Amino acid sequence: MKLYSKVIPLIARDITEALTKNEDIELEEGLEKEAPKDFEAILNEYQRSEREISDLAKDVLNSRGWGNAKFSEARKIAATARKFPMGDDALDYVINQMLEYMLISPNIAEVYAEDHVMRTRIVVIMRRYLKLDGELDMEVRKRLKHKQEGTRDW
Repeated sequence: MKLYSKVIPLIARDITEALTKNEDIELEEGLEKEAPKDFEAILNEYQRSEREISDLAKDVLNSRGWGNAKFSEARKIAATARKFPMGDDALDYVINQMLEYMLISPNIAEVYAEDHVMRTRIVVIMRRYLKLDGELDMEVRKRLKHKQEGTRDW
């Protein structure tokens, strides 16, 4: 799951708005602008951990003498070693973090909805932003189809 720093505040804002609009949660009075920061913090931490896994993957490449073409394999090895969720597991992991934090956040006065209801709302928002990433990736790959993936030119 690839998150870009610029969209994290937008994701957090959309999640907060969706949950409050549907009366799934109630925000503490006067702290309405702080609640999205809780979601941002979770997404930023995931992004930081993802960068750490990529750095570890580079170390795996170097230690095994692999070329950059095996980066995704090295990344899977690094993620497994750190028990870091990848793919759809990553989305579930991040959403679980959000659901758990809502219960202890000082910015959220009350949680009314059940987890599966809020999970569905959050998944829709997250997938909308992740879909944009997938579309961008496909467009870039089309333009670079004459280059070999993993090479310096790629």
